[in-house]
Amino acid sequence: MKNIKPNLQVLLILTLLFSSCSKVKISTDDNYETVNFPDGSFAYLNKNSSVEFNQNFTERIVKQKGEVFYEVKKGTNPFIVKAETGEVKVLGTKFNAKSTENDLEVDVESGSVEVKVNKLVESIKKGQKAVFKETENRIKLAKSELKHKQWIRNLKKDFKKLGKEIGNESKQLKKESKEIGKEVTKGFNKLKKKINN
Repeated sequence: MKNIKPNLQVLLILTLLFSSCSKVKISTDDNYETVNFPDGSFAYLNKNSSVEFNQNFTERIVKQKGEVFYEVKKGTNPFIVKAETGEVKVLGTKFNAKSTENDLEVDVESGSVEVKVNKLVESIKKGQKAVFKETENRIKLAKSELKHKQWIRNLKKDFKKLGKEIGNESKQLKKESKEIGKEVTKGFNKLKKKINN
């Protein structure tokens, strides 16, 4: 009997620990996706990309594959993106990170970020991009090209199109429900007349 209480306590602690550390993973194939992080930050995922983070998000760490544009809310903890090749550390900014197994490209739209690959560290600011290629083993700075804006425009067009389709379906559903309502009312009135007669 004495061993049951400590075992229950351990089980409760483990349950709380695992539930607070549960992972959220969002992936895309041939589609785009948006993500609202628990701290109020936001991300757009390009096609064939993914992000993964802890549900409680106290450390503001995101694992990324593919290409993702981030709008990071300022916070007391840094927002860290761990890409396949390196990581990006920010406090609050807008930037695009594109990663593969061997390369990392970070394009800053506003604010500044720190790019770290192996022992190489480079700070970049608005209007700049950092490019790391494993074959060159260095981080090169260049002028920002903001190429991500094109696929984000496509994502927004897809959402508008989806919104219109939902609106049209909603109008059709509303029309059909009115017709059904009229039929139900007619049937109810006929039944009422029969009961009263």
